[in-house]
Amino acid sequence: MIVGEPGAGKTFALRAFAESLNPSLYKVIYFPLSTGTVMDFYRGLEAGLGEKLKFCKVDLFHQIQHAVQVFFRERKVTPVFILDEMQMAKDLFFCDLSILFNFGMDSENPFILVLSGLPNLLERLTLNQNRPLFHRIMMRYKIEPLSREEVAGYIRHHMPAPGMQKRR
Repeated sequence: MIVGEPGAGKTFALRAFAESLNPSLYKVIYFPLSTGTVMDFYRGLEAGLGEKLKFCKVDLFHQIQHAVQVFFRERKVTPVFILDEMQMAKDLFFCDLSILFNFGMDSENPFILVLSGLPNLLERLTLNQNRPLFHRIMMRYKIEPLSREEVAGYIRHHMPAPGMQKRR
């Protein structure tokens, strides 16, 4: 989980993480649509996995789980689901997320799931109805904005004085 204030660099960090992964070992599915329905979410994940869209929730559920296992076991590729803007998701969304990513009776994780959003996402996940998902989160990061001094140093480093070239 990555949380931080707007402009703190969450999306940049997610993009850098995704770009650092070897595409022959990882399949990145970036999904920022957290305001849709649970069915929209299922269809978005299914499309990201390259599957033919189903219309019944139970079919979508099984197809997503099957596709994840095919990627992981047969293709030796780990699906990486990056769910952004999750502070706007409904609690029902979190319940389904917890159920959808339950593999082998909760004994295996053939995927990587990254949740990203504003700091209130962390607070929402500690509510009773969201605790099953909260307890499955292995790492939590909070990206803090740069201080005034850090911003000044960043600008000095990247913006040399006019007429001067940076020596290599």
